[in-house]
Amino acid sequence: MGNLILTAPAKINLSLNILPQRGKNGYFEVRFINSQAALSDRLIIRHSKTPGICLKGSVAPPEQDLALRAARILMERYGMKGGMTLRIEKHIPLRAGLGGGSADAASIINGLAAHAGLELSPEEKNGIAQELGMDVCYCVMGGLCTVSGTGEIVRRLPFHLPQLDLLIATPHEIKPSTAWAYSILSEDEIGRSMWRYERLFQCIEQGDIQGTAENMHNDFELPMERRFPVIVSVREIMTQEGALRALLAGSGLSVFGIFTDTQSLKRAKCKLEQKGVRCFATSTIV
Repeated sequence: MGNLILTAPAKINLSLNILPQRGKNGYFEVRFINSQAALSDRLIIRHSKTPGICLKGSVAPPEQDLALRAARILMERYGMKGGMTLRIEKHIPLRAGLGGGSADAASIINGLAAHAGLELSPEEKNGIAQELGMDVCYCVMGGLCTVSGTGEIVRRLPFHLPQLDLLIATPHEIKPSTAWAYSILSEDEIGRSMWRYERLFQCIEQGDIQGTAENMHNDFELPMERRFPVIVSVREIMTQEGALRALLAGSGLSVFGIFTDTQSLKRAKCKLEQKGVRCFATSTIV
């Protein structure tokens, strides 16, 4: 096995609906429409004759790093010989609702398996992903997809999302964890916007950017805003500067805004950075 360079794009939830009922595994049932952003981590794998994996550049402890865990599963389960050095160049903010760790793991499952000549079926990849986390299931598939079940059922849509200019803003505050974000949900407040999910699906299929922006939704937004008012401030600055819509990313605390005017995006980015908010100008991946 030679050297390998992989990219891991950030995850964007265009519609994030959490249903009150739970699956057999005890997790909430979900209905998502996901896409990806050009903002990406970069993973560099170098072959080593020394057995094992040397991890460099990770911001997570080794036992929690999903990319490392994915590489170990592949090596141990499929008898891959030798060892490797895995360097992660992080660009996606950590614990910010953009699925950076899941994207890294998915890039390993897809890229390392292909590089090593492992002909894994979609079902095998999804099985490995479920061992690591439900967001990994989507990231392994990538593109414009619906996500259902408790996150393990991922289906690629037969049409494309128009390329959208995005401003991703990540406040310096950090939420305790995604599990904590789920723990503060009220069952009386979730799963009530499935009508937006249906409309969003139609607007994307029709290439209606305005309708797409208007019907985006996130069930985490209200409970997270109560605890982190900075989310409201970030959203307001984006909309005041011309964003078609600004929405909480995943369980937060990042916010992404959709812009059709480059100057408006630049003004919003400047204002937010003046307030100490980390910003990324990027776009969806078509």
